[in-house]
Amino acid sequence: STGFIDVLNKTTLVLRIPTFDGSAKRQIDSVIYANKELILKTENLIIDLRNNGGGSDRSYKEVLPFIYTNPIRTVGVEFLSTKLNNQRMSDFINKPEYGFDEKEKKWAKESYDKLEKRLGEFVNLDSAIVDIEKSDTVYARPSNVGIIINENNGSTTEQFLLAAKQSKKVKLFGTTTFGVLDISNMYFVKSPCQDFELGYCLSRSMRIPEMTIDKKGIQPDYYIDKSIPQYKWTEFVNEILNEN
Repeated sequence: STGFIDVLNKTTLVLRIPTFDGSAKRQIDSVIYANKELILKTENLIIDLRNNGGGSDRSYKEVLPFIYTNPIRTVGVEFLSTKLNNQRMSDFINKPEYGFDEKEKKWAKESYDKLEKRLGEFVNLDSAIVDIEKSDTVYARPSNVGIIINENNGSTTEQFLLAAKQSKKVKLFGTTTFGVLDISNMYFVKSPCQDFELGYCLSRSMRIPEMTIDKKGIQPDYYIDKSIPQYKWTEFVNEILNEN
């Protein structure tokens, strides 16, 4: 399953998102759209991300409006431009499994052209170092959001947490995440004999070295220690969110 929603009690909903894989975006969005009214009238939202290893940043886009309180700052990345690395931008355009729409394909084409002009260099594809996302809408509810995290959260999931943590409504519960985000944008290339596949990263974050995540992870606001078994984590978060 790629995301489901449960009514825990009259003041709390649980949204479970097991993966942010690009192919899961449609399912995540449909769960959110189908339950939008319910989410917007419920006091507390628990987002359970345990064991979500990441995927595509596009997959969490529709989650952000529910937790948004103030502009979200995202520090960008630089791509190492090489013939092989830049091939991924062509894949975005030509391979249907990436699910890019026309607007996204246009971005990929422009990015490819920019990268090809600067082979051998690290290239920032945006005009600025920081992207600032502003919204005119701040929903009154949910007024408290508890995000459950653990040591198996990495990559895109950590990128989502860096955005979510900037909201005044959000607290993280659980254990420290895996810590694989500073070097990002995975690409997979088959060997000439086609028997092996190499997965490697194409970009580095402009957050480093001042704000590194790799080998450190993102820490929870509320550490859930070993005396609380996994199956009771949701209940633990529920109790804290519902304390008056």
